[in-house]
Parts: sequence; structure tokens; C-alpha cells
Amino acid sequence: MKAMRTMKAIEPRLLRLAVLVMVTGIVACRDQEPPSEPTPEEDHEHGGGAAVTLWTESVELFFEHPPLIAGELGEPWAIHLTFLEDFQPVREGKLTLRFVGPDGIEHTAVAGAPARDGIFTPAPSLPKDGVYQLSMTLESPKRTAEIPVGHISVFASSAELPHVEEAPAGSISFLKEQQWVIPFATARGVEREVADSIVANGEILPVPNAMARVSAPVEGLVGEELNLRAPVPGSWVEAGTPLAVLSPVPQEDAFAAQRARVERLERDVGRAERLWAVEAIPEKQLVEARHDLEMSRASLEAMGGSSEDGYELTLRAPISGLVTERNLTIGERVSAGDVLFTIVDPGTVWVRLQVPAREASRVSKAANASFTVEGNTRLYQSARVVSVGAVIDPERRTLPVIVEATNRDGSLKVGMLVEARLFLEETSAGTAIPSRAVRNEDGLSVAYVQLGGERFERRVLTLGPSDGEWTLVMSGVRPGERVVTEGAYQVRLASLSTSEIADHGHPH
Repeated sequence: MKAMRTMKAIEPRLLRLAVLVMVTGIVACRDQEPPSEPTPEEDHEHGGGAAVTLWTESVELFFEHPPLIAGELGEPWAIHLTFLEDFQPVREGKLTLRFVGPDGIEHTAVAGAPARDGIFTPAPSLPKDGVYQLSMTLESPKRTAEIPVGHISVFASSAELPHVEEAPAGSISFLKEQQWVIPFATARGVEREVADSIVANGEILPVPNAMARVSAPVEGLVGEELNLRAPVPGSWVEAGTPLAVLSPVPQEDAFAAQRARVERLERDVGRAERLWAVEAIPEKQLVEARHDLEMSRASLEAMGGSSEDGYELTLRAPISGLVTERNLTIGERVSAGDVLFTIVDPGTVWVRLQVPAREASRVSKAANASFTVEGNTRLYQSARVVSVGAVIDPERRTLPVIVEATNRDGSLKVGMLVEARLFLEETSAGTAIPSRAVRNEDGLSVAYVQLGGERFERRVLTLGPSDGEWTLVMSGVRPGERVVTEGAYQVRLASLSTSEIADHGHPH
């Protein structure tokens, strides 16, 4: 008869579970959340039975048990165990229940393995009525955990069972079987200091002295043999490294012509110095020859030539860095001013942020910033604030702020768009929850608080400052309460289910 009663109790729950699975659109995966301190909570009683939830450093325990009557064969308990490091169910291991009665005698019940993922179903039987002290020990390949549960009441007869208490109105039922098969996680609200911040968008820029464009100073030919080793995009070059060689073309202002002019003037100056030494020419003529030579040498140097180049012009890297662009084709003729190479030193970049004009009065207190780039969730930190603009853009209604960031691995690319937070010097203290637990629903900031293992509540929040990772909550969540950081959308869907589905009976 007991087995039949158990099966009848299981069937309605399975039906409710099947409907809820369809409502919430379950997908598989998990996220990780740090453990919390034990906070036992008794949800509600059902004629002497109870549903109890508590958290240790490593596991969450949620169990339901039927009324316990002294001397009677016990019915199965539904003990749900979840690892807090990944919010996955305990899939293997042994669970031992230890009851210490009012007479000090210990009684044990053992579940050698989960009846199914995450659920142990021992059926303890206790000989005498009274209040017992219960503790549990989980022994699994993944982790061993001691779980102090607290007091459990055993009644002398069914006539002494208390009246059934109603579950709190407005709570949301979201079963463990649903939590275990979606990305789900919770975290505790904690007392901490949070730095105020300003949200802004922007883009990655090169540091001005860390980017160079190498142009052809004169017209020339890109010879084949002289340019076979010209660097390609992605190549690292040191300052002074040859990039390309331009062969001369027959033009008056070409490099070769200027080089020949310098050589002729050097000979003229040498001859004038010898003649002046024997007083064969006036000093004025020597001065003019030297002046013409200096002017021609300056023109040659402006073209980038050197005494080792001969009549070909060698273009060299002005800075060390990565070649990001190459506009050079073997055999082509380039004109003066054509950009042939772009070199960027990626070790340091600037991030230009556009701060909303309404925040302009506070932005002068910015101390540093963190940001993410498009297509990546990695959080980058700035090294310093470079400058704060003095003029608001009349069209965008934004104020430019530039911060500097190191880029040792080269993952930050010039031109990337960013989403950033500028952190101000002031901090505020209070109850803080992870920012990812805060949702915007119909213009309200809300969070879903876990009241028990399978019960949740939607809370409207009054928010304080946020540093992006943590947000102060002025009202709506108390310290120690657990908020849903992942899977809140599915909890919200569960809140939209019918009252019949959300019935608070939880037989397994």
C-alpha cells in the first residue's frame, strides 16, 4: 500500500514537471558561482513533514520529508544535492543520515547511491518521539561534505501531527530538475564597498607616437630584385629596418638626380676650397658653393636618403612594430606621397570614450576604467586616464575621454569598438549583488531571490552605484539572500505558469 501511495504522489509531480519544462524552454549547460555560508531555512510544513534548504561552502541541500511517526516504517525522503561550484546535481556517491535522539542515542540511515541524478531517497525510521538532531555526510568522488541540518521532529502518533500550513503567496515554483538542465547559478548578497562608475562607449586608437605611415618621398620604381624581401602585413620590424627600395626615374626632382647634384656640388666645394686657399677666388664664391651644397644635402635627407644608398632610395622603418598595411607591388611605379607601409606598435593603445554630456560634471573624478571589446567577453583594465575633453560634441552630446591600456598579447586591435566603465574615486558601502543578477523588466530593475530550493520571488530593486561587476542594492535584497545570476529568464517564465502547475506539493 505504501508503494502505491508513493507512486500516486510521484505521478502528479512528473506531470507538473513535464509542463514546466515546456514552459521554460530548457537548454543544457552550467555556470560556476562561489560557495556561500550555511543558512538553513525551513520552507513550509505539510502535516508534520517539511521542506528544508541550506547551503554549505560546497553544496546546496534541499530535501522534503514526510511526517515522522515513532516506530512506523518511514516513507522515502527526497534529498536534492547540488554542487555549488557548477550547480550540477550530485550524480554518484553515498549519503549517510545521522539522527541523535533526545536520549543521546545515534540512529543512521544510508542511501548508497542517488535514485536518479541529484536525488537520494533514504527511508529512515526512528523508534521514539521527540526532537532529533540531524546531520548528513556526502561521500562522492568529486567531493566529501559534512552538512549540519538541525532539528527534526518525530511524533508519537498521527493524531499529534500539526495542521498543514499554506505556502507563502506569490512565490515562484522552479524545480531542481529544471535548474539542473539549464545554465543556472545563484550568489549571495554581501556587504561591500562599490566604486561608482560611468558607462560609456568608444573605440581603440593607436598611441600617436606608436603608429607610422611610410610614404614615397619621390617618384620611383619598385624593382624586383631589390624588394623581394619587403615585409608583409603581420611582420615585426625594428626601427631602421629596410622596408623597400625605389629605383631612380628620369625626372628633375627624382632621388637619383638630387643625389647626383649633391655629388657635383661636393666636388665644386672641394675645388673652391683649394682655389681660395691660394687666393685664386674670392671668399664669397666659396661661401656660395658651400651654401648650395648644404641646401642640396638637406633636400636629399628630406627624401630619406643616406650615403650608403647609392642612387636607389631605401625606405626604412621609423619605429619598431607590426606591419599592418603594405601597398607595394613589385614592378610598379609609385608617385611621391603614396603610402607604402603602415607600422603600429601594439604594446600600448588608447581607448577614446564618448561620455554622455549629463555625466560631464563627474567625469573629472575618473581614476581608471575597465572595458570589453566587440565579440569578446574578456574584461580589460586601463593603465591610466590620459585626458578628459574640455568641449562637448554638439551633435553627439558627448565628452571625449582617453584612457591608456597595455596590449602585450596584441588582442586589442585599432578600430575595435568598446563598452567601458569609468570608475570614479568615490566608493559607497551597502548590500551588493552581482550585476548580472539585475534585470530590466518593463522599466523596473528586478532580481529573482531564491527563498528555498525550489521557491523563488521576484523583487523590485532600488539600485545604488555599480562598478560593473557588483551593484549596490538600496532596497529589495538583504545580506545573505541568494539571487539568481544565471537562469533568471527561465524563472520568470515559470512565474507565468498557471497556479495548478505552481502547486506547492513536491512528492518524489
